[in-house]
Amino acid sequence: MARKRPRKPSPPLPPPRASARLYARIAPRHIAMFRFLLEAQDNLGYMTVLDRGVGGGANGNDADGNGAVPSGHGPQDGTPDGMGKGSTAPGADAVLKIVFSPHQEREMRAFLESMRATIPFTVFESPLRVQTRQVE
Repeated sequence: MARKRPRKPSPPLPPPRASARLYARIAPRHIAMFRFLLEAQDNLGYMTVLDRGVGGGANGNDADGNGAVPSGHGPQDGTPDGMGKGSTAPGADAVLKIVFSPHQEREMRAFLESMRATIPFTVFESPLRVQTRQVE
């Protein structure tokens, strides 16, 4: 009986010119779990916090339990309504940037959809990319 020849592997995909990005809006208390679950997916992507919202600081002392903001934070930070870097509005959500290979977009979207069963968040595209698509 003749042996079957091993299949010749397909050529690898060309390297992408740029990484793909998605953004997520999430409650600050769920950021650690989001990062933990994303890191558990063996190099699928990584995330960074763009706007940490209320209580999303490294030590969690940015706001007290009532959503009050310590003095020195708020509209005087130079952003309209104080909603710039580190939003201080009570109940403000954090914004995360998720970076991954464009070759794995289907896998990343499927993973994010399955992760919604564990923690609540919403995924959205870059507002700038949406505007440029409408202009074209």
